[in-house]
Amino acid sequence: MKTPRQILLRHHQSAAPKLDGIRAGVVAAINRPPAPETMSWREMARSLRWHLAALSAAWMVVMILNMDRSPSPVAMIPRDKMPPPEQIWAALRENRQLLMVEYGEAPVVEAPVAPGRRSEIKPEQLEA
Repeated sequence: MKTPRQILLRHHQSAAPKLDGIRAGVVAAINRPPAPETMSWREMARSLRWHLAALSAAWMVVMILNMDRSPSPVAMIPRDKMPPPEQIWAALRENRQLLMVEYGEAPVVEAPVAPGRRSEIKPEQLEA
């Protein structure tokens, strides 16, 4: 009695030479060095088309969001009507003191004004 293996081998014996030819072709192709791939500018541009479209859309969104929609420009105070810096600082200090009193914090006692330059000190002040 023949085994199933012997039956299959005899049945497919005619396909062996074709399979040997296919194997030889595959082995020859593996041993060949691969051909260098060159990419033209068109192919490169085609590969980037979705990226460029997405970047263009993003820039369009940025431009739309940056459009000025205010009906009137910001009001500017003319220089001749601006208060002097000393008055602005005094108002800021007073506002800070009022806020601290309102929130129950102890008001900060301001340090005395720093003395002037040494060259401006009079000799009478040095003796005292």
